[in-house]
Amino acid sequence: MKREVDRIVFSTRQFQQTEVEEEPPTPERQNLRVQRRRIAGGKEVTEITGFVGRAADLEVLAKRLRQACATGGSVADKKILLQGNQVEKVIAFLQKEGHIVKRSGG
Repeated sequence: MKREVDRIVFSTRQFQQTEVEEEPPTPERQNLRVQRRRIAGGKEVTEITGFVGRAADLEVLAKRLRQACATGGSVADKKILLQGNQVEKVIAFLQKEGHIVKRSGG
């Protein structure tokens, strides 16, 4: 008995290539929210939410914020997390960049 893998199958059907959807371009001005949160271990992080656009642009913005605040951080679930209470620095930096920024939470 032959295995199915050994059989050659021919098709006359034309295959359609599916188009890869591109991410929408990032708007010039963003409506961002900045808040301070406590995470496990009682540590504080500054969270920036509301970014719309490409993931690559979010990474670039996160890197520039980390450099401006001289702190570590990461990107997770379309949010930028910076170590420590950096709310005032982040708001000043984002407003200087032309974004619409609102302070959220406490």
